[in-house]
Amino acid sequence: MALFGKFHVDILPINSLNFGTIILLPKGTEAKQIQQYRPICLLNVSFKIFTKVITNRVVKIAQRIIKPTQTAFLPGRNIMEGAVILHETHELHVKKQSGVIFKIDFEKAYDNIRWDFLQQTLRIFKPRKAGDKVIFVPILFNIVVDTLAIILDRAKSYGQVRGVIPHLIDEGLSILQYADDTIIFMDHDIEQAKNLKLILSLFEQLSGLKINFHKSEIFCFGQVKESEDYYSALFGCKVEQDALHRGKIDFVELSPIELAYVYALFFEAPKGVLKKIEHYRSRFFWQNDNHKKKYRLVKWYLLCQPKEQGGLGVQNLYIQNKCLLSKWLFKLCNEDGMWQSLLRNKYLSNKTLSPKDL
Repeated sequence: MALFGKFHVDILPINSLNFGTIILLPKGTEAKQIQQYRPICLLNVSFKIFTKVITNRVVKIAQRIIKPTQTAFLPGRNIMEGAVILHETHELHVKKQSGVIFKIDFEKAYDNIRWDFLQQTLRIFKPRKAGDKVIFVPILFNIVVDTLAIILDRAKSYGQVRGVIPHLIDEGLSILQYADDTIIFMDHDIEQAKNLKLILSLFEQLSGLKINFHKSEIFCFGQVKESEDYYSALFGCKVEQDALHRGKIDFVELSPIELAYVYALFFEAPKGVLKKIEHYRSRFFWQNDNHKKKYRLVKWYLLCQPKEQGGLGVQNLYIQNKCLLSKWLFKLCNEDGMWQSLLRNKYLSNKTLSPKDL
């Protein structure tokens, strides 16, 4: 408590506490080369306590000041909300509407932030006394990159850039963020693309964050396909022929159970598919060590019962799918947010969900 008292009155030498021990952890059992080791930094315990306390306090404020397009490190927000918005927006490609999706790659995002920019950003949200020290926690990074969303909103108000799907989201969708993962949406307009490039360059200079344009990706759909080479040359990035191509690769590399879970997050899984997966789960559970088939002594649905009711507590995929979808439905009916507004405007219009519809 004495340390916290000194920290509160700003007489604690932070630099003497902000240190750690770097050790190397092998990535495999037979690591022999330096590339096969992963560095990890063990920080001072008291410093980690400080950052945890600060994070708990900052989060309460950050929820109010950070735009809803940011979904990382904030209680009540979920990364999957951005996935829902991106999935619905990608249908523009199917419907042959025009637009540009630009995925930004930041170089060593957490290492390159300018401290003076962070302090100035904090002063905008709440004045700070001169000489106050700032301990960097991940939530502060959200505040920094949120300024990019603020700049884009300001540019939209002056007509310098335009977002996509303005008929579904007020003033159009321009940006989605999950920590340093940033996706920018833009209407098809060469002049606005130049304005966006200028905005990104200014943001680099202000924040200290460096954009790896050669690692960033751009995806054009609709009439913009004819101009994708120009957009690629303007931003200095590669053209992604299918915006979901990389996601599909990651998707198919999942195990069957993981694949079913990811699918069940958004869609109602076919009963036949779930039944087949449950069959293989049951067979794997009952087979011998020598992989020979064995009679199933108890029906699978009984094993899925809670332990208090005589089961083993194995998750029932069908029930899990319904619960996950019900959670989305509950949020859609009872909460307000960007993805809720998008779905309501797209599918419900002026309608309301009734128990009969559910």
